[in-house]
Order: sequence, then C-alpha cells, then structure tokens
Amino acid sequence: MAKLSLTDIKSGSLVSQVRDETVTFWHNGEECSVDIRIKQLPFIETESLFLRWGNKENVVSEWISKALVDDKGKTMFTQAQVENNFVQTLASAIFDMVWNADNIKKSMEKAKSKKDS
Repeated sequence: MAKLSLTDIKSGSLVSQVRDETVTFWHNGEECSVDIRIKQLPFIETESLFLRWGNKENVVSEWISKALVDDKGKTMFTQAQVENNFVQTLASAIFDMVWNADNIKKSMEKAKSKKDS
C-alpha cells in the first residue's frame, strides 16, 4: 500500500497524473485493443460530472474527452470527436478505465468482504 502525505496531496500531486492503459473491446466480431493515456482529473471536475451522470445527463463523452491525453498531457479528443468517432464498445471500455471502475469495484468488494467477516 502506498503511503501518501497530506502535504503532497495539498500540493496537488495526485491531480493530473497520467497513467498508461491498454483497453480491449469488441468490434466487428473481433477483439481489438488500443493503448491510451488517462489524466487524473481533479475532484471538482469529476464530482460535477458524476452528479450530472447521476441525474441521467449524458456526460460520458465529455468525461472521456477531458481524460484522454497525448504524450504531452494535452487532451486528444473533443467531446464531438468522441461522440462521432468512437463505437459504443470502445467508449464503454475506455470509460470504465477513465472512471476507474475496477478500482471502485475492488474497493466495494473489499468493504463487503470486511462486513461479511
């Protein structure tokens, strides 16, 4: 487990970190993959998107467009480009990575496992 200091967090060390991921998705009956770079968005931005999403507003393409970055940390796609150039399976697979669904699922499973013990 990584140990962080509040001083580092206060300085913004967690925000805008970029992680490399490989996303797999199905297209035309075959499994495809693409390497992506995801920038960690600040809480104020993700919380706003999350609340809008909870209110049934379609924010996935906007969220993806803000999080996918190039080698220099600059956004790669506009919201319109995500909406018009991505297929559903690709957008869903990337959004799971952007939203960090695996991390959230693991956290929920760990909490449930502790509760059941």
